[in-house]
Amino acid sequence: MERTAWRTNKKAVSQGLRDLKYLPRGKCAWDASLAALAYGVRMDVERRAPDLNAWAARHGVAASKRYVELGPDALVLWHGTSKQRAEKIAEHGLFHKRGLWAASHPAIPHSFCRGRAEELASEGAVVCVVLDHAEVIEGRDYDCEGRGDVFRFYHGLPPDVVEYVLVNDEIRFVGTERARRPAAWPSAKFKKHSGAWVPVQRAPVRYSDSDRYSSVEEFAGLAVDRLLRELTEVTALEIFSTIYASISPWDAMEHGVVLDIMSEACVPRRHRGGWQAFCRGVPID
Repeated sequence: MERTAWRTNKKAVSQGLRDLKYLPRGKCAWDASLAALAYGVRMDVERRAPDLNAWAARHGVAASKRYVELGPDALVLWHGTSKQRAEKIAEHGLFHKRGLWAASHPAIPHSFCRGRAEELASEGAVVCVVLDHAEVIEGRDYDCEGRGDVFRFYHGLPPDVVEYVLVNDEIRFVGTERARRPAAWPSAKFKKHSGAWVPVQRAPVRYSDSDRYSSVEEFAGLAVDRLLRELTEVTALEIFSTIYASISPWDAMEHGVVLDIMSEACVPRRHRGGWQAFCRGVPID
């Protein structure tokens, strides 16, 4: 995959899966920064800010203790940048001499992530910060732009508010302290053996107290089943994001196999927040 070519996945869009617009065209390709858009899709579906730690757990990374402790005062914002700058942000915080922009919905920051990747012929990144809404005041610390979901800060933000960094190949928890719950979902490593992808561990491998898997397809099926049990209605991007966040290497899972698992495990339900949602079994009218 060309890291700097965010070309539209016309095939996915033509199939009605508009949330997969930026799915890399390679048959096994993925970009972990797309997990930010999966958070945005969940925001659209639920029509409110989703649980950040639940999103993190589904993507196999640690939950944020800061997010838990702030509770209703937690303000989750996203910032799009380049991979190189994201590394500096994780260490030194966010700063820009002309102002600092972040947004509550990751769609706009991810467009900056793509733009920076194109501009610098490099990889983009998305940074997730968690602020204390009681400590930042509109008019003093920031102004709201757009529809009120874009925040322009007058000053920098310290590194201890940066919780997650999403780059092409991984999602990293960079917060100061992890929460005990929810626990990260299982991940799995695979290797090629006699032409097939098999678990690195001796099969069958434990997924949960009651479930085991012996192939990448079985592992992905268990992940989709758990996703449907937790969220009831999901989008294609959330399914792709959850699966690719939990398997290594990505070459072990082709896009077509994910779509096959979707077709076996769930059916189209209705459009939620402009996205096609899927549920288990027969849809309810």
